[in-house]
Amino acid sequence: NGTWTQLWLVTDYHENGSLFDFLTARCVDPDTMLEMAYSIATGLAHLHMDIVGTRGKPAIAHRDLKSKNILVKSNLTCCIGDLGLAVRHIVTTDTVDIPSTHRVGTKRYMAPEVLDETINVYQFDSFKRADVYALGLVLWEIARRCNVDGIYDEYQLPFYDVVQPDPTIEEMRKVVCVDQQRPCIPSRWVACDTLHAISKVMKECWYQHPAARLSALRIKKTLANLR
Repeated sequence: NGTWTQLWLVTDYHENGSLFDFLTARCVDPDTMLEMAYSIATGLAHLHMDIVGTRGKPAIAHRDLKSKNILVKSNLTCCIGDLGLAVRHIVTTDTVDIPSTHRVGTKRYMAPEVLDETINVYQFDSFKRADVYALGLVLWEIARRCNVDGIYDEYQLPFYDVVQPDPTIEEMRKVVCVDQQRPCIPSRWVACDTLHAISKVMKECWYQHPAARLSALRIKKTLANLR
């Protein structure tokens, strides 16, 4: 009959672009760093939470958290985007709604248990813990660009110094699982209370053992206390 349906997805426009774009071009002060970190942790805690009721939502794990999938708002807080790989927790059966797509997350941000395939894909908490690992790497990216007394580091991706620009799973597995390397914490961070505190948080995000990592909600509360 000559009719068709168009499906439109209308979202907010964030002119600052992705966190990756923003940090590549600009550095931040300690307060802005903290607000960015807090807003990302708040977003992740909200995703991970099961909310019951008519306006409720299932618990969701992102599975591809990285600076290119985080947008910077005009007030310099952040929001999480690109839920193309996300999985949801089905409470009634305590199972995970794994998508049929064979796409995997970004290798550079993959948690050790994802890289070595020991992750329990039938347990929703496993995916939340892998998200938290990636969050720790994002916090490191922001902290490097924090300007304290005119001193800051150039923007770099996590593991820039040990893998090639487009690393293979094997490369990342060697660095993260076998050698158990993590991004370097510059000595200058110890001299700034905010940077020192946030470096302790990121270290608790990227523990080798998934169950030892902080929850997104715990990170949110810790960062709230630093504001």
